Amino acid sequence: MLQQLKDLIATSASLADSKGLFFSLFDKNGKLLDSQGTLTTDKTLEALMELFYQGIITKYEKTTSSVVIDIVETIQTMTNVSDFLALSPKIYGVVLTSTKTKKTGILLPNTAWITTMQQALSAIKQKHKLSGEVLIEVFQTKRLVLKV
Repeated sequence: MLQQLKDLIATSASLADSKGLFFSLFDKNGKLLDSQGTLTTDKTLEALMELFYQGIITKYEKTTSSVVIDIVETIQTMTNVSDFLALSPKIYGVVLTSTKTKKTGILLPNTAWITTMQQALSAIKQKHKLSGEVLIEVFQTKRLVLKV
């Protein structure tokens, strides 16, 4: 599966690029098995995929039916809340970082059941127990799917 993942990534980006990368593993019923990633890195896409594969994907390889890969294309800090709320969560992922604790939460673009950025904020804050002031960043990805 590792070579299939590398080949798929190579259709949209150079494996030598240093870009953020996320993956989500799903079983045959569409249930999420695991999801991991990094928004920014100094590692190449090839090195990241190898690390994720050895560290996590091999645990689920026999029960995985599909792998969704998100390659980070752009990252932007949002300073105007109105501009942020006008964005589509189908196109933009969201990163919230607590200005007090530096704790971070991430939501990928086009996450099921999230139709507004307000919902995205609430989901991230609740899941990652973030409160108070937060730094908001948005990012876009190139999404690839491998059926296995």
